[in-house]
Amino acid sequence: MQVRILLIIALSLVAVVTLFLLLLATDTALSVWQRLREAPSWLQLAYVLLLTTVSAATLWLSWRWLKPAGKKPAPETRPLDPVSLQEDLVESASAGVDVSDAIAEIKEQNRRKQSGEVYIAIFGEISTGKSSLVKALLPQADMESDPRGGTTHEVIHYRWQAGSGDAVIIADLPGFNLESNPVILEEARRAHLVVLLCDSDITRSQMEQLKSLLSMQKPLVVALNKVDRFSAAEAQTIAESITQRTGINRGDVVFIQTGGHEEVVRLLSDGSEETVTRDRTKNIEPLRNALQRKLDGNHELMEQLRDSAVLLLATEKLEQARDLHREQQASELVQKYSKRAVIGALAAVAPGSDLIIQGLLATRLVQALCELYGVSVKDVEIEAFLHLAGGKVKKLTAITLAITGNALKAFPGAGTLTGGLVHAVAYGMIFDSLGRAAAETLASRGELRPYPAAKAFEEMLNDNLETGAVRFAKLALAEKGKDKKP
Repeated sequence: MQVRILLIIALSLVAVVTLFLLLLATDTALSVWQRLREAPSWLQLAYVLLLTTVSAATLWLSWRWLKPAGKKPAPETRPLDPVSLQEDLVESASAGVDVSDAIAEIKEQNRRKQSGEVYIAIFGEISTGKSSLVKALLPQADMESDPRGGTTHEVIHYRWQAGSGDAVIIADLPGFNLESNPVILEEARRAHLVVLLCDSDITRSQMEQLKSLLSMQKPLVVALNKVDRFSAAEAQTIAESITQRTGINRGDVVFIQTGGHEEVVRLLSDGSEETVTRDRTKNIEPLRNALQRKLDGNHELMEQLRDSAVLLLATEKLEQARDLHREQQASELVQKYSKRAVIGALAAVAPGSDLIIQGLLATRLVQALCELYGVSVKDVEIEAFLHLAGGKVKKLTAITLAITGNALKAFPGAGTLTGGLVHAVAYGMIFDSLGRAAAETLASRGELRPYPAAKAFEEMLNDNLETGAVRFAKLALAEKGKDKKP
């Protein structure tokens, strides 16, 4: 009851004060307005302009401070063309990046262009009949088809002379998932056109593969094997379903029979049964016709599409090489500053001096990583990250020091050293996790986000306490031994 009375009194006081301030503001406004009416026109105008400017500035500052942080605009990308790629290759090689994979991709493209051969990539999951299809297209090919499935484990090229006289190279791709084997997708991107071979009707997983292949934006033919399993009406329904779901032309969906073998049960005259293996009838003319139609079409456009796909592939390989090089440099930075943190802790003489030393080192480490990743970062963001990380360290101090002490016990004579050694090892682990967390955030987000980076720091420190303790214990003991030498 007393609490309610106190609340009523407090609300009443608030209401009285609010009413008083409102009356005071009203009286002041009316007084100012009365004086302005008697003032010269220039003074009235100046006063209005002043009020407008102050109000606008207040609203603008409030909006800037309170608005949610938007996404930073993506950095400008250079145009995708051979000249720009060449410049990027030279620049990256000068910086120490291994550009051999990207250069090899360009050389292979030039070799294929000079040969004048058309490359066709045949893709399909295991047991769809790829090897039988190649055997049917190229009867003289030296190749065996294993009925157990999955016998093609590498990209194999075969030559075929098309009816138009075009020299064609058929790439028989391993029968695995696109995402699980990037070699398959890369070869498909190097090809002029792609054939997706399916075992009879197309499955859900094959439909996903088909959409991935279509994203390369190059000519594609879907070949459905074992046409003898369907009636003409069923085949028509399946083809229409594929065209509706993918947008490809009806003429690019064909039904074939690659041959191969099948087991049949034969009833003998004595009433017994016998299982025999017999050859399937081959019929790949629909696919031959579809491929020939593609070859007879706009060959120049097909070449341009292939060149664009390979150029993009080489660019991606260069970017991967850059990322790897940057990752290696970041690792070297983290190792260097972690070692400095260990040495700094061992060299600390006054109580608390190690905290000053490590604080400066931590700031410099994050600044160096930001510079490496080309990220402009404000001091306040670095301070926020280090402050959050410091809070994580406080929660883990006891377990960190305990694990560090146990690690040092494994080294003879370490137990007789001062407690500074324990702190040195702990600092080494902290800096290692701090630097890797910052690098991971910069690489994945393109900016230093204090909260995600601090969370990653905590997880890394937790996951690598024991292994890190042994590693930095060896480093600290080695540095301690150097100090003892005359």
